[in-house]
Amino acid sequence: MNRRTTWNGVWLMAAATLWAATQYPAATLAGEPAEEVRKVPERTEIDQKYLWNLESTFKSVADWEQEYAQVDEAVKQVASKKGTLAAGPAELLTLLKLSDDTEARLDRVAVYAHLMADQDTRVNENQALLERAMDLISRYRQATAWVEPELIQIPQETINAWMDQDKELAVYRHSFDNLWRMKKYILSEAEENLIAKAGRVFSTPRSTYDRLTLADIQFPTITDEQGQKFELNDAVFYKCVRSPDRRMRKEGYEGIVGTYAKYRNTMAALLNGEVQTHLFRVRARGYESCLDAALTPGNIPAEVYNNLVRTVNENLPLLHRYTTLRKQALKLADGVHDYDLYCPFTEEQKLDYSYEDGVNLILEALAPLGPEYLTPMQKGFESRWVDVYPTKGKHSGAYSSGTYLTQPYILMNFYGAYDDVSTLAHEMGHSLHSFFSRGTQPYVYSNYDIFCAEVASTTNEILLQNHVLKQVKDPQTRLYLLVEFLETFRGTVFRQTMFSEFEQKIHELAEAGVPLTADKLGETYGTIMKKYYGPDYVHDDLVDDYWIRIPHFYRNFYVYKYSTSFCAASNIARRILEGEPRAVEAYLTFLKSGSSKYPIELLQAAGVDMTTPEPILDAMNHFKNLLDETEKLLTEVK
Repeated sequence: MNRRTTWNGVWLMAAATLWAATQYPAATLAGEPAEEVRKVPERTEIDQKYLWNLESTFKSVADWEQEYAQVDEAVKQVASKKGTLAAGPAELLTLLKLSDDTEARLDRVAVYAHLMADQDTRVNENQALLERAMDLISRYRQATAWVEPELIQIPQETINAWMDQDKELAVYRHSFDNLWRMKKYILSEAEENLIAKAGRVFSTPRSTYDRLTLADIQFPTITDEQGQKFELNDAVFYKCVRSPDRRMRKEGYEGIVGTYAKYRNTMAALLNGEVQTHLFRVRARGYESCLDAALTPGNIPAEVYNNLVRTVNENLPLLHRYTTLRKQALKLADGVHDYDLYCPFTEEQKLDYSYEDGVNLILEALAPLGPEYLTPMQKGFESRWVDVYPTKGKHSGAYSSGTYLTQPYILMNFYGAYDDVSTLAHEMGHSLHSFFSRGTQPYVYSNYDIFCAEVASTTNEILLQNHVLKQVKDPQTRLYLLVEFLETFRGTVFRQTMFSEFEQKIHELAEAGVPLTADKLGETYGTIMKKYYGPDYVHDDLVDDYWIRIPHFYRNFYVYKYSTSFCAASNIARRILEGEPRAVEAYLTFLKSGSSKYPIELLQAAGVDMTTPEPILDAMNHFKNLLDETEKLLTEVK
């Protein structure tokens, strides 16, 4: 029974890595002296207390190898149960328990391999472990392709009667209810097996895009504010566009996006290939549309997606007002270009934190969540959940990982800026969500739906923002933070909704038979971009090709969840800070619920109804309040 839409460990790492790549400045910064770059230490030079505790999962690679072999055998045992499920409740329960145990152990094998690969990407042996783990996952999917087709041949009334008689089997009731809901999209055993075997074929556009953008494309060299030349790469993009030097912003932007634009036809073919894989699944399984196919597995009403886009569009005057404020503050007589949208428009303030200071700040900020939340978080900091500092060969960005049989793990590249502290709070939100879910739910419901994945992490960020603003009294520092928080909102709500609108539009074009050429993609992106940023935004032709550098478009309607999660988190955080009765209790219940109910139901129990505009309007009011204070402080500081 397919109780999850994707493999347990990988989706959160992928999602969080995408988040880190698009929200936070790069760790390796343009303009830093070359000797500073050379100071990145080897892993062996870091105190063990700052390294994640992989030994708690497997003491050695030899132990991993032993478990890998045993899981390989377990996969064969699951496959051997084919044809037994209709025999009775005992046989069905045997299969469910065996598959739960096998999946949990498979998750652990894969997570360990992934973390080993990421802690030093230079070690080929670790990359090989990951490849083998992914291969084992693929073989497990093929070995279980028969399960759902066999289950749906058993009358629903029969399985319901079995669950009424057997308490252990009754644990799976919600899972079976979901199976009946999805029954019409399940194909024959042979067809499901064929689709499972084609999994790596379907991933070719995404993997090719990754190889091309991460390894093959070479970027030009530019000169930074200090007169030092450095080679552009995607990792330093945000350093360039956040520069106070407009020349550097423009040259960095044009160097990156202009280089991508040279491959616009190839990139269009790849993105079209990704969309075509979505269309194939729609037609093969009988969904109404690509959006329907993306939302239905999580039981997300289409109105949630459409409501987000519609409500954000209705509030675009707030974003236009922010663009105008940026134009005025930066004194941009010719208007705001895309390369002007990212830089702070106040004097940069040095906010340096040691790792320990950052941890203490987070603990203080999240105090409103109470001891039930703070105690395991403190334990996580003390028991090496976090891999703290950048080291040679370490994966960039940040993410949360772990699985049912492991402790949570957090990859960080902590340099000491406020953004690093915020990122740590964000990832700890993911990890605590996982900790509570896995500690409360049986394995079948231990993982939460991707729709809910960013709620806990964003709630932490907002509580941290509120705490820091309460502490800071200096007007210039406060103004700097307000601008940073406005940028976080713009990047998370407005920008991700804009991406969502683009994604929806290109899928609709493909469904209508319109070829997704580079020109059509550029025209579509440019039209939406101009609508979002308003009259003081100046649209350059090169911006039409900006869609090329967004890896999210290979993740099939994922980005809207950043926006909905931020809006849900904003609502939750506000009610907690206002001391609303039971707000903390309801939130903790949400964290503990895993996937025991559908995502919309879980959020409704936490006091948030994403089928209505209210949470989005609540978030917009939060943005307006930040904007009001920023405008006022800008006048006072001047």
